[in-house]
This record gives sequence, C-alpha cells and structure tokens, in this order.
Amino acid sequence: MPPARRPGVTVSPDVPAPIGRMLAIVELVAVTGTISVAQVVETLGIPRPTAHRMVAMLEAVGYLQKLPGRTGYGPAPKLVSLASDIMASTVVYSALNTTLTELAARIGETCSLAMLSGGDVEYIASAFGGSPLTLQFQAGQKTPIHCTSSGRIFLANLSDERLETFLASGPWQPVTPQTLTDPRKLREELKVIREQGYALNDSEFIVGVVGAAVPVRNTEDRVLAALTVSAPKSRMPLDKLKTFIPALKSAAARIARSL
Repeated sequence: MPPARRPGVTVSPDVPAPIGRMLAIVELVAVTGTISVAQVVETLGIPRPTAHRMVAMLEAVGYLQKLPGRTGYGPAPKLVSLASDIMASTVVYSALNTTLTELAARIGETCSLAMLSGGDVEYIASAFGGSPLTLQFQAGQKTPIHCTSSGRIFLANLSDERLETFLASGPWQPVTPQTLTDPRKLREELKVIREQGYALNDSEFIVGVVGAAVPVRNTEDRVLAALTVSAPKSRMPLDKLKTFIPALKSAAARIARSL
C-alpha cells in the first residue's frame, strides 16, 4: 500500500529531488505546526534515512527546532522570522496597505495586521485613524498571545493538540488586573471565538484599551494573519467596537484575496 499523503503537501516533481523534498518538509511543518520524522516518511513518501538527514539539516540551519519534552519538531525562530519578513514585504508592496488605510479611516482608530512569531503576536503593518490619542502599533512590535484579541484569533484556530499544549503552559502572569490567566477560562473563551468568528478584548493588555480581531484565511481555510482594531475605551466602548466587526470581516476577505 502506498504511503498516505496530506492533500496539498507533496514533493514537487518539477524541481531537483533534494530541493523538492526539503521544501516539502518546510511546507509540511507550516501546515501542521509540528512534525516528526515518521510523519515526513508517511506523508511525503521520503525514505526514512533521507527524512532523518533532511530534518537534521533543517535543524542545523535554524529552520526547525526540537520541541521540549517531545519527539517532534516545530518551526524555529529563523523560519518564523523569514515568514514574517515575506508577509511584511507583501504588505508594503501590495494593496494591503490600502485596505488597512481605508478601514482605519472608516473606523477612526488604529487597524493592524498581525501574524504569529514564535510564542508572540507580531504586528507587520498598521494604519492609524484620524482621532486624537491614537494607539500606534508599529511594524515589528510584539505582544502576548493569550491576552490580545489578535492572539486569541490564532489560539482559537489551533488544532486541539496544539491548543492543549499551549494551555498546559498556563496559568500566565497578568499583564493588567483584567488579564485572563486561568487556562480553563481561556479555553471556554476560545470556544466562543471559534463559533462567532471574532475576538474581543477589554483592558487585558493595556488598561483602558479595547480591541477586536478577525482571522485572515487562505483558500484552504488556514489562518494566515489576524486583522485587528484597537482604541481607547473612553472613546470607543466595547459595544460600539462590536458594530465594526462586519467591516473588519469584509476587509479581511479583501486582504485574503490579495495574498
């Protein structure tokens, strides 16, 4: 019986075998988040000795890293940084900035695009509203994943296994008095986010600041990024911010089409 293969992740026949196999392994870890040598063999049909050698090479050059206490591998900071740089350059030289600028003008508050970077959320582009005292999230700025609306978008869309691994790292240190630190309560919050398709935040990262975020998905329904808006609560109560969720979702769909 031929080895099972994950749809959409195959070794390309159009490039030399070593390069094609190496790129397929990188693509596999991008899709699944974690891999093992056995999974590489089964999914990609690469001989076990070759799979061992290539995974070791990717670890040596800083693209993969062993997961603590587990036999698998995950993306190393160098690979995450590469993905972030590619996404950032796409934002700068495409229509994405236009979408962000139009959305920020409509809402009057800061709108940003963020992606996962290791264990944090990294903002790769922002557009600022015309209101005074506008919050500014600069490209490259990182924030925690558990207490931001954008971070919770990513958490809500993790596989059950990866989510449980993250929740096992809690409870977490509070960033503000309102920060949710209990893994059990966060799990319930993530269920709601997954069902409703957006995340809200009220003073959990910055006191007096509210936020909302929606996912940016590709054609395979994978979350590529989070589109978020942040505002002072004194000017934008949470109930008012929620009224802009349809605008956020519409803008996220436009961004997805341009990627």
